[in-house]
Amino acid sequence: MERMDRSVRQAINTMHKRYTEALTLNQIAAEVFVSPYHFSRVFARATGVPPGRYLTSVRLFAAKRLLLTTDLTVSDIVCGVGYNSVGTFTSRFTRAVGMSPTQYRDPRVAELLVVVSHEYSCLPGTDEMRRARFLKPRAPGPCHTISGTLDLPEEAGASDVLVAVFPEAVPQGSPVAYEVFSATGRAEFSIADVPTGPHVVIAVAVPKSDRTRSGRMFLSSTRHPLRIARGLRTYVHLPLEEVQETDTPLAVTLADPSVTLEGKFSRSACIRQTVA
Repeated sequence: MERMDRSVRQAINTMHKRYTEALTLNQIAAEVFVSPYHFSRVFARATGVPPGRYLTSVRLFAAKRLLLTTDLTVSDIVCGVGYNSVGTFTSRFTRAVGMSPTQYRDPRVAELLVVVSHEYSCLPGTDEMRRARFLKPRAPGPCHTISGTLDLPEEAGASDVLVAVFPEAVPQGSPVAYEVFSATGRAEFSIADVPTGPHVVIAVAVPKSDRTRSGRMFLSSTRHPLRIARGLRTYVHLPLEEVQETDTPLAVTLADPSVTLEGKFSRSACIRQTVA
């Protein structure tokens, strides 16, 4: 098992360093001296997602960062994140994120950006997140409530927490519903207005003492979709742990494209590199 853990770490390191290349599963598996089939199973068990989906997340994560923090054209960004076609990239980005690369450069996207990775972290202020939730349109059709508890490790102390519901295990777009609160240790939560369907619940927490320092972040997820429907009582338990290098990089905005937020925001307000 130790050898397999090292192979996953090495593969993740390869993806982060060489995501601009046309990497294939066979190439990555060969580099870590494991058969593609076996590597795929071990990788998914360690990270919660298949290698191909993890690599796509790394590429989209990089594209989002470049869109928000540089003035590079979309064509330049496409070449820099491992895609060969602007059209293919734009259609995939729009389908996954819910807005086009150009729309993603709206200042409110950066103001409400949630970033989770072992290198970068960001959680907007609780007031901004609550305001965005208040302005978010209610999903059409029947809605439901998810209840649960989360456990923050002792070293996290008092923390700001976001618990969000997404329609996919590796989210790229805005959550369908979420709740924001402060917590220490164990806390109960309830998320209203969750639409019918399979959903994944992800919890993110930032210690109040770390908001302007090391950027530590704690994470938990149901990993597999939960069935949300009328007549079903949905209860989840989310034990949070500090973000690890094997966690899939996540960059989602709480901004809704159909809502106009007031005020002027900084394009790169939320993205920062953590201190090792």
